[in-house]
Parts: sequence; structure tokens; C-alpha cells
Amino acid sequence: MRRHSHSFLIAVLIGLLSIAGCQQPADVALTPEITDDNLEVHSIVLPDTNIAVSSVDSSAVLPDDQVRYDGSCVINSVTWDAGTAAFTAAYSRVFFADSVVRVLGRKVGVGGFDVGTLTLNSALMLKVSHRIPVDRLFGRDTSVVRGVEYLMDLTQSYQADHTYSWTVYAHLSPVFTVGIETPEALSVLAPRGGSVLPRNKNAEILWKGGKGKVSIIVSQYDPLLKRVKPLLELRVKANTGRAVLPVKLLAMLPAQRYFVLTFILANKKETPVSQPASGTILVQAASVYNSYVEVR
Repeated sequence: MRRHSHSFLIAVLIGLLSIAGCQQPADVALTPEITDDNLEVHSIVLPDTNIAVSSVDSSAVLPDDQVRYDGSCVINSVTWDAGTAAFTAAYSRVFFADSVVRVLGRKVGVGGFDVGTLTLNSALMLKVSHRIPVDRLFGRDTSVVRGVEYLMDLTQSYQADHTYSWTVYAHLSPVFTVGIETPEALSVLAPRGGSVLPRNKNAEILWKGGKGKVSIIVSQYDPLLKRVKPLLELRVKANTGRAVLPVKLLAMLPAQRYFVLTFILANKKETPVSQPASGTILVQAASVYNSYVEVR
């Protein structure tokens, strides 16, 4: 029974991470006066609309960072709060970029480099197929498999405020090691999932959690297709646990009613590597809380 449960959770994680935001996020025109003193507002734009990226509400990595780095080592604890129920999962994902993948002459992503044996805090990570969604080209749920990535389900064992280290082995000898400390647990007090935010009124946002930088991703949410389209990144200047969504910002959001606010408390760094692959990788540990809300 344990083995079946483990396989099911890994399958869920693969599904969450392979949800592609292939469509270019809609631009929201910004003006300097729409923020409060503790927020910086930035539009999120994916440079190449043919390249599939993982949904930010589960990956906690912005689309631009997903295509900019030559790989990533991430560990995330993620909560999805829809109001009636909340679900939490934790996982680690490691990906080293290989060669460019093209379909019908268009770049759709990069393959995953097989680095051999990889461990997280001495525990063996699971090697799985790296799937690249190509829905935009074919108009349906389609993907191509190119190379591998590495996953580990940490839902039952994840620890906040704890150091995790990844190690790649070649011929039983370590050739690459990198570590990072997870932030404190993040909890969102407002708005909770299921909240309704009036467009004509400032919305207070409250959270608890420290030892990391806080950002809030504002995304459109399609409840039928379960698709998330990131629009804005709100960077918190000082982690005081409080900020305000100004009425001018809320009024500028698309007319669609459903949105998700993805709170990300993260520690991250860039690390140059030469073995087992060459380039610069993103190393990130994040506590993530998704609040599904209505804006009317």
C-alpha cells in the first residue's frame, strides 16, 4: 500500500509540474501610483510563447527564470486553498538542461540531461521522463518526451527551516553538491481561499513566515480547465507580514472573476556548475500558499 501511495503522489507531482503556461500572459499596464509603500509591481511576460513552462502556483519559479537558467534544484512546500478545502504537498525537483527540442521547426523547450545517480540528503531521487507539453502547436493535450528529470515526494517528511543538499554521483564518487535552507512555514491570513475582493476597495493582505523573500503572483484562474495564467509579480520590500492591494490595481485586472494569489516565501541563489553539466542553475527552497479568490 505504501508503494502504491508513493507512486500516486509522484504521478500527481508530475502532473502539477507539467501544466504548461504556453499562452503569453496578458499584459497589464502599470502606473507607479498603484502600489503601496511595501510593494513593487512587475508584469510577467513569457518571451517565447512556444516554450512550455510549469505552472507558477506549483513550481514557484517565474516563467522567465524557467527558460533563463540551465537547470534548477528546487524544494517546495505548496498549499492550495480554495476555501472549502486546503491541500498541501511537498516535493523536490531537479532538472539539468540538455539540447534544444524543436517540433515543426519551433523551439518548444529543452531536453533533460541524465546525470546518473542523484540524492537529496543522502536519499535517492526518482528519475522520471521529462515531458514537454506542445498543446499550443496541436490544440490538445500533447507532449513529447525528451530526456529525464528527478523528483522526490516530501509531503510526509518536509521540514521548514532545515538544510537540504543535492549530490550527483559518478562512479560512486560525488561530482556536484549544492544545498539550501528552507524558509519558515508560510501561512496566509488574508485573503483566504474563497474570499471575494471588491474591485472598488483596497484589499489587505496578511501572512506569517520569515527567513526568506516574499513575493505574490497574481494570476488569472480558469476553474473549468484548471489553468493558471500569471499576470503580475508583487515583490514585497520588507517582510512585515502585511501589504495592501490598491484599488487601482484591482480595477485594472481582467474582467474575469477568478484569480489565484500565489504567496511565495523563498530562499534562492544562482550557482555556476561545470559537472555533471555546464552552465548556471537556480537553487531555490520555497514555502508556497495559493489563495483562490473572486474579484468583483
